[in-house]
Amino acid sequence: MSMELLVGLPTGATADGAGLAAQANSLGFELSFSGAFSLDSADGFQPGKLAGLEAGVEIDIVERAEVEEMSDLFGEQADKLEKVIAFYWGGSFAEGAFAYALAAALIAACNGICFDPQEDELLSLEQVRQGAEGLLDAARKQPAG
Repeated sequence: MSMELLVGLPTGATADGAGLAAQANSLGFELSFSGAFSLDSADGFQPGKLAGLEAGVEIDIVERAEVEEMSDLFGEQADKLEKVIAFYWGGSFAEGAFAYALAAALIAACNGICFDPQEDELLSLEQVRQGAEGLLDAARKQPAG
């Protein structure tokens, strides 16, 4: 099973690992990256930790011109978006929690918009934050692997 979460970012939005970790902390998540992280160069698997759990998430950054269904995904807010950050993970609750916590930090720090392809709906910052909390709870209960 593969899961996906999309965050649309407005023109000029940028963030680095330290800023996103601080934003995640303000939302109640202890998030860190194993290496340097920047929206300008992030692509591929980004390892890190969330609440002391080894985690990470596959990230794909897509420019607006490459997303044909931008208005289908983000509705009337699509016009203000410059790029989409796509998060992908498998059956790991820790990776899902990491993706949601990072998405919440991006939304808060960059005034982003989140779309859940599985549910085919836009999510508020609070819904994304709650999703991260739920997946983090499940990750703590998941047998080591």
